[in-house]
Amino acid sequence: DAARLYDLICRQFLASFHPESVWDVQKRTAAKQGQNFIKEQRHLTTPGWRAVKPKKQSLPEGWNNLPSTPADAVMDEHEFKEEKTKPKNRLKEAKLLSLMEHAGRQIDDEELAAALRGKGLGTPATRADTIEKLISRNFIQRARGGALRATPHGIKLIDILRNIPIDWITSAELTGEMESKLSAVQKGDSSRADYMADIAKLVQELVDGIRDHDRATLYDKLDSIGQCPLCQASMKETVLSYICGKNAGRDEGCSFVMWKDSSGRWFDRVTAARLLEVKNIEMLHGFFSRNGDSYETSVKIDDDGKVSSGASGGSTSDETDEELCPCPKCSHGTIRIGQSNYACDNGECKFRGLGKNICKREISVAEAKKILTEGKSDLFDDFTSKRGRPFPAYLVLEANKVGFEFPPREPPADMKRFPVVEGIVGMCPKHEIGVIESPTHFLSEKNDKGCKIQFARELSKREVTRVEAKELIEAKKVGPFDDFISRKAEKPFTAILYVKGNESVGYRFAKK
Repeated sequence: DAARLYDLICRQFLASFHPESVWDVQKRTAAKQGQNFIKEQRHLTTPGWRAVKPKKQSLPEGWNNLPSTPADAVMDEHEFKEEKTKPKNRLKEAKLLSLMEHAGRQIDDEELAAALRGKGLGTPATRADTIEKLISRNFIQRARGGALRATPHGIKLIDILRNIPIDWITSAELTGEMESKLSAVQKGDSSRADYMADIAKLVQELVDGIRDHDRATLYDKLDSIGQCPLCQASMKETVLSYICGKNAGRDEGCSFVMWKDSSGRWFDRVTAARLLEVKNIEMLHGFFSRNGDSYETSVKIDDDGKVSSGASGGSTSDETDEELCPCPKCSHGTIRIGQSNYACDNGECKFRGLGKNICKREISVAEAKKILTEGKSDLFDDFTSKRGRPFPAYLVLEANKVGFEFPPREPPADMKRFPVVEGIVGMCPKHEIGVIESPTHFLSEKNDKGCKIQFARELSKREVTRVEAKELIEAKKVGPFDDFISRKAEKPFTAILYVKGNESVGYRFAKK
């Protein structure tokens, strides 16, 4: 790598002393049955600096040289080669910085564009920091190779703002408009009071829109994306999903639901409508694995109304890959060492495989073998979270995947402790694992079924009794209680405790 870098630096230095290179561009048009087929060829006539930094030519010597006096000719025969069009490459940080710097070029209004000319969005000192803030807050994400992608979290935010509607807060036009008005104040064409009044009006409109909108009816004005595949009723849209119009809540009415955020991909209205119509989309792009690799996979709706995707990110291998160990989940498959993961070579196996890079940590062959044969790794302390923070965890073999198991944290020294009553407090209904007491927490017994229930015995300065804990564990909620005390304001508040999907405990507040 050092030699290659030295070579590139030398070539770049020498190229700066050479004249420009000159290309001859030839275009030919072939007509067949009323259709024009256009081909453009480039031929280097004067190498110039390209003599020092030659461009790779994949064509044989003599190709690309077309006669300078084209003439009409007859096409005797032809053949078609079927290929797929590709979407534009995703933005990288340098391109995004350039777009922010020259934001006025994207605005049709000449006056607003002129106001942004020479200013752009942000300043040279703040633009890079703005991008880093968006990444740290999980609105955008760096994919493999440095490309940037909008996360489902970021897309959801813009989607909500558009439907309130207050999406003008995200537009370059707003910046251009405010810069234009500020310029008018500087020139004396407008007063400072009028400028501040406009800002106050916009802020009030923003606050009113966020405060007064009702998430339950946010999408009611939009047309239905199609019919429910189970009962043929019209579909309706919510903030997080597309659901059957006859879905009346948990275990009531039609149960069909399609989540907008699935496998790290946001299903927009167009894609969701297409999936409802055809029931199966082959090789759909836009999916991303944990280590930032993009991949295509098939998505389908089965007869039971379950939406599922195919193997993620190439989680199957073939017989040309090196063997590692027998598959822990199927009787006749073999785990092989693929390019980006350790995966089963049985195409029907539902095991998702083990990535070679998880949370920015490389998983060695020896470590992968231990996980897949013994079911659990040693404690790794060098994983990196999405926010760039290191964290320790075990990798454990679960139902059809490899997941994290976190080491128990020592409770803070000042955390309130309670007497321990022996025996099971309640049974986790999902995993049928008992939940017991410790001096500081209610937590699941040690198990290999993936049960991770754990919550403090005192929440917001209120003790959770053993009876309340049992109801919370088995009924998934308990309350409401009106004697919680907020941490910052030290004020009482009312809430229901409920068990989240990841088995942590959260607060649910009544609508105001």
